Amino acid sequence: MAGEKQEKKLYYHGLKEQKKIDVSKLKYLSLLLSVIGVAVLLVAAQSAQAPLMKVSDVTGNYMMNYAVVRLSGTISSVPYVSESGGKLSLTFTIDDGTGQMDVRVYSPLADEMVEKGVIPFPGDNVTAEVQLRVRETYTYAILQYLGGLEFNNKLYSESPKTVMELTENMSNTYVAVQGVVTEFSNVSSGYLLTVDTGVAPVTVLIPRVLLIKNNVSVKVGDTVYAPGIVYLYKGTSPEIVVRSLEQFNVTPIESAPLVPLAEAPGYVGMVMSVQGSLTGITYESGRYVLTLTDGTNYLEVLVPREVLANLNPFELASGSLIKAAGKMGDDGRLVGAYLGVIEAVKTEFLPIGVLTPDMKGTIVAVKANIEDVQNVGSNLKLVVSDGTGKIDVFIPSAALRELSNETLADLKEGLGVEVAGYLDEYRGSLEVVVYTGSGIKALGRPVGSSEVELPKVKASELGKYTGKLVDFVGSLQGLTYANGTYYLNVDSVTVSISRDVLMALNPLDAGEGSVLVIRGFVKDPNNLKGESLTVQAAVPPVQIKPEDVTSDMVGKVVAVAGRVTDVANLSGNLKITLGSLPVFVPRTTANELAYVPQEGDLVEIGGYVELYRDEPEIVVFHPEAIRKIGASGPVEGTVSDLKSATEPLLLTVTWDSLSYESGEYYLGIHDDTGSTTVTATKDLLPNPLEAATGSTLKLVVDPLSGSVTSLEIAKAVPPKLYQTGEVTLDMKGKVIALNATAVKVAAVGDNLKLTLDDGSGGIAVFIPNGAELSVDEGSVVYTAGYVEEYNGAPELVVYTTEAVKVEGAPSQGGTETTKEVTVSELSSATGQVNLTVVWDSLDYDNGYYITVSDDTGSATLSISRELLPNPFEAGTGSRIEITYDADAKKVVSLTVIEAIPSETYKTGDVTLDMKGKTVIVEGTIKDVYEGRTFIKLTIDDGSGELVIFIPKSVGGDLTFSEGQTIRVGGYVTEYKGTVEVIPYTADAIEVR
Repeated sequence: MAGEKQEKKLYYHGLKEQKKIDVSKLKYLSLLLSVIGVAVLLVAAQSAQAPLMKVSDVTGNYMMNYAVVRLSGTISSVPYVSESGGKLSLTFTIDDGTGQMDVRVYSPLADEMVEKGVIPFPGDNVTAEVQLRVRETYTYAILQYLGGLEFNNKLYSESPKTVMELTENMSNTYVAVQGVVTEFSNVSSGYLLTVDTGVAPVTVLIPRVLLIKNNVSVKVGDTVYAPGIVYLYKGTSPEIVVRSLEQFNVTPIESAPLVPLAEAPGYVGMVMSVQGSLTGITYESGRYVLTLTDGTNYLEVLVPREVLANLNPFELASGSLIKAAGKMGDDGRLVGAYLGVIEAVKTEFLPIGVLTPDMKGTIVAVKANIEDVQNVGSNLKLVVSDGTGKIDVFIPSAALRELSNETLADLKEGLGVEVAGYLDEYRGSLEVVVYTGSGIKALGRPVGSSEVELPKVKASELGKYTGKLVDFVGSLQGLTYANGTYYLNVDSVTVSISRDVLMALNPLDAGEGSVLVIRGFVKDPNNLKGESLTVQAAVPPVQIKPEDVTSDMVGKVVAVAGRVTDVANLSGNLKITLGSLPVFVPRTTANELAYVPQEGDLVEIGGYVELYRDEPEIVVFHPEAIRKIGASGPVEGTVSDLKSATEPLLLTVTWDSLSYESGEYYLGIHDDTGSTTVTATKDLLPNPLEAATGSTLKLVVDPLSGSVTSLEIAKAVPPKLYQTGEVTLDMKGKVIALNATAVKVAAVGDNLKLTLDDGSGGIAVFIPNGAELSVDEGSVVYTAGYVEEYNGAPELVVYTTEAVKVEGAPSQGGTETTKEVTVSELSSATGQVNLTVVWDSLDYDNGYYITVSDDTGSATLSISRELLPNPFEAGTGSRIEITYDADAKKVVSLTVIEAIPSETYKTGDVTLDMKGKTVIVEGTIKDVYEGRTFIKLTIDDGSGELVIFIPKSVGGDLTFSEGQTIRVGGYVTEYKGTVEVIPYTADAIEVR
């Protein structure tokens, strides 16, 4: 009670006692109010804009790293695109007057910007909310959401003004240009075009950002309408940056209408094509001027060097029919962007001495030796001479850059060069301007006087060339001598000539009727002063007997054979008597004789006939025109000489065929003079595995019996490896090779008879005296011989057991088929096994290696080149069956089961990631370099240069020259980082 009384005293008088309150619930209310407050603050913070900052305030300010700010200014750069790892990124630059800052946009936001076309271009005014990245020397920004980019002003027009040229004060304006594309480059920032408006060249850039989602096809010669923003590249060079492809338009040059030459100047501003004969080329203010004519009317075509360079001056001379396409200017001249050849007139080499000022502008070609090399700024100037005169050769820097390192290395004083270009005049002197790299060929050796091509004239034409240097072509009719000078009678023209020059004519090799080319000055229509002599076509002299020489043969060139009856020395001169015929050898010639005959020698002597004391005698003028017959070995001769020769001849011939009859082998041979058949014993025949028909042989032949007494291989051609089923009777007499399995083996007396089959069909093989050879059924035999007919079917006759190589033997217990294994089983295989695989790649490392695979794995195997299929017919990717010798670790046979021909590529599309694959390429030879064991070609089909490396063991006798078109099949490899294609069979090299 006392406690209650005390508690009541706590209240004021008159107040009633109140109900008690539970204050513990207030904490929940307080927590709720706190959460609501934070949410309100967060919403308020999100709706607040980032601060607008100046570029100068944030650049290099580490306190702003990762800060979100707004930047506002004008776009000052072309948007840059980068794709790495399949992800896209963009960069553009904002300039707010205080400085510039790069803004980066990463994937996937960059993809969204490209998809929606929200790309800022130069001249646009934007505000961008970005996050800053401040680095030690570089500050940049990152756009993190599309809504953070706002265009305050976009530089664009639906109908922009068309301009003819650009100036710096046009910067950040939106204009358009229309004209012909004269240059095209695919650069990192996009497609860069040079557009000729007829007034000036205008640079146009199609930014890479527009090419990501769009295909744009444009090339030199096309007419384009290109609207865009004028942007100052590097702050000074104005160019148009296309911002939308919807307005960009291309009219292909191929669709330009053909307009008659006479009417063309009347269509000012029209894109057209014309045709006409090329009459001349000149240079004017950075462009070349071509003059075309239809015979009556003339039209000038202005083209840049890049377009003119497509005309190879070695292949196209003045007078060639040309197609030109471009835009007609208001000055009556066509602004050309395309040149094509309709009908070419091939350029002929001219001697420098015949080039005159009235030929200025025409395309000319000269072959001469370099006398001086001068660098003129970035250009090159040569002084060349061919013995008929000197001339300057000017090579502009653009053409100079197109020359290979090998060509540049051979542009040295004293070495020869072939140049082609147009004739111009500089400071009163003629010069040849080489406007393209294809117009110069360094020979790497001096040019001989005989190589200089002068006008080739006949006797009836000499009157037109009085006082000029010519190459006179005619037939030898006789020779005389008077007062220290020799006089040739050539087609009734008298040619005075020195003894030194006459040494090119050996009367034992070239007699009367031989065609001579004499370089000399025309005195009058009947007289020529000769400077050099070349035997173009030798007619072997008819050998006559001493008693057949008569007085009416004075001045004739003859060859006499007989026995020496007397030799006398007359004060240094030599007097030889053949039977009763005197032969006089003047002192100068006698001192140089390679052979001085003795009494009793049988000799052959060549010279001209003159009278001495009213009797005919032979005068010898050549020191090698006396030869001993049959004493010091055979005399070099030709196949045609066999008809009249009496002593053994040494012949250099090509082996055509081989056959056997009545105990003798018959060789079919030929040279440039004819073909014949000679006999030989078996011991003289070459091993057919080393040298087959087609080889060059040196034979000593007895012309009386027609038999070979000595045989030497001058140049071996290995036998071509055929499949057994490919051998037909059409190949009768040819020496070939086979590599196949012996399916039948039979001894016939001392001989061996086989049937070989590689899966393509069986063929009989006959091996004389081969019964002792260890060949069993199932053995793999590599052999070579000549094809013969037996019982109406082809048979291979292997005439020496040395040409039989047994590369496998059957298993014990009888004949078995070769075991079939997989690639994974190769490591444990022994003997010969078969694999059915896919051919994956080819390589060379002191031998050829193919990589093959099946479902169980892959392997790289050694293989001989002869077994590889022609890449034109079957390349990598083909399904093949191979027989592999697991003990010798090499492929011994290969059969194509499913052929996949090698794929054809553009020269510029062959890359190192194709290494080992077989490909087919075709292009024009731009450069030829010949090493000791290889030939290296540079070819181009217009898409880019490619190196073709041809081992001489593959190329054989093939020759190559610049300008030829070549089609090659081979495998891709690299040399010091350069991609190369190497053919491995001559059948895959086609020169067109």
